[in-house]
Amino acid sequence: MKKLSKLTIAFFAMLFSIATLQAQEDIKPESILTDAQKEMIQAQREQIKAQKEAFKATLSEEQLAILENKELTRRERRHALAETFTEAQKEMLAANRESMKEAKDAFRSTLTEEQKEQMKSRRAARAEGGDRALHKARAKRLFREGAKHRRENKDTE
Repeated sequence: MKKLSKLTIAFFAMLFSIATLQAQEDIKPESILTDAQKEMIQAQREQIKAQKEAFKATLSEEQLAILENKELTRRERRHALAETFTEAQKEMLAANRESMKEAKDAFRSTLTEEQKEQMKSRRAARAEGGDRALHKARAKRLFREGAKHRRENKDTE
């Protein structure tokens, strides 16, 4: 009897792992894109990386200090940094956003209806499974913020 139950469990475990592998293969984004589309995405990623580096090169010492300040949350750092942007930096960010929008539109124009449907179903599947990851990330963030708050309160006492 024990042998039969062990075999049954092993069978279902193997069946489950095969189904999981198949599901993972079905939602790989590269599997539905043509080589030209993959190259387009790669070129866009390189362009974005170059734009980020060019923007970072314009940051002043004060702005870099804000970015490195670990006492601020990510949102606070972003807000503090944005307040120090020069007009040239604001224009550069706007141009980068426009460039990314144009690249996104150019990519979308190359997609077939079938590819659009596959990508839509992939997003839906990710959204279903992604809720758990999203809640876990939120819980971690809240825990860190609570710990930071407790440390601050302890220091002030």
